[in-house]
Amino acid sequence: MLIAMGSGRRVHPLVPALVAVVVAGALVLVVAARDDDGSAAPATTTTTTTAPTTTTTTEPPPAPRPVEDLLVEPRPVDAPTSYRVTYDVVENGVPRVEEWTVRRPYEAVQVSTRDGVVISGSSTSRAMYQVFLSNERGWLPVQPELHRPEYDLRAGEAVAVLEHLGLAERRGDEEHAGRTCTVHRTGQPPTAQEVTAPSDSEHTDVCIDAAGLVLHERWVVGGSVVVERTATSVELEPVVDDAAFQPGPVAEDIEELARAFSSIAVKAEGETLDRLRTDVPVPTGYTDDGAVFRAVGSAATPGSAAEIVRFYSSGPDLLEVAEVYVDGPATVATAGGIPVVVDGWDEVWFLPGFRTSAMRARIDESSYVELRHHDVRLLADVLRSLVRR
Repeated sequence: MLIAMGSGRRVHPLVPALVAVVVAGALVLVVAARDDDGSAAPATTTTTTTAPTTTTTTEPPPAPRPVEDLLVEPRPVDAPTSYRVTYDVVENGVPRVEEWTVRRPYEAVQVSTRDGVVISGSSTSRAMYQVFLSNERGWLPVQPELHRPEYDLRAGEAVAVLEHLGLAERRGDEEHAGRTCTVHRTGQPPTAQEVTAPSDSEHTDVCIDAAGLVLHERWVVGGSVVVERTATSVELEPVVDDAAFQPGPVAEDIEELARAFSSIAVKAEGETLDRLRTDVPVPTGYTDDGAVFRAVGSAATPGSAAEIVRFYSSGPDLLEVAEVYVDGPATVATAGGIPVVVDGWDEVWFLPGFRTSAMRARIDESSYVELRHHDVRLLADVLRSLVRR
């Protein structure tokens, strides 16, 4: 057991001491806060993170429901392995163009331009997560190793369970970029971390086609349109060069910034894997792609955390099984989460999402396992199959 120097607190052995690291999503909040013209940077670049966080809830949680209540049949989706969508976007009256290029299950690059000039972006390859620094006119490597693509929504597979939970409602069909899509009304935009139900004060209309791609998005708050995103072109299964997911140039003279926002992410093997508290029977049709150790916070900061993420892929589909270790009490409940009953586990929460859904199950006072996938049925099956050490 490690001791945090000067704190008098015991630290979980997987939470490294005296190393300050920052969640990649929080980095985006800092480096993409303003464009060159002083206007706010695109809001949708700040909605995801790549490391564990904890959330404190103040309201009493709802009563747990049997997980079987959530196991609804997903809508049929002909999910592509790769795609490219170009959008015209108007945010708070200011236009830009976005291009999302994705090669599942790990690679994606999203670039926003205005008048042909790049103003923001992010990319994930099999080796690195990067963000574009508009002030530096270059890309900052944020965190190495495998990541789930930041800009790859699995909206088509998500809507069935979201409708079942009252978080989305079907509104009819539209056509965009020459493709028919079905409109679903939800609360916050699909890139937000928490899915909410539509209300009089906020709603988002999302039009999803047969491939599960979002062709139109309209976010309204207080009767005013905040963001409208409209697809102008769609390519399914394009041939994408590997270099597309390693954009450049790398920003110059950023050593001090890179150190300030450095984060730990290394391949997990040997003694690190020996510390795992669960074993994962690999689901049928999936391949074990390895594991990554990540850390966020510092040993002198309450709530600092580390995780070991195991990755399993099947064609375009990605399953992550993460064990999260917190310096202090671990909070399994989270905003937007739903407590569920799963045999063999004392506390389990389901977190619905458009990008991926998750199930969190408590291991002990300071750790939990979190499974991430777009199909709640697979999440339940894998959680039941885990072998506790």
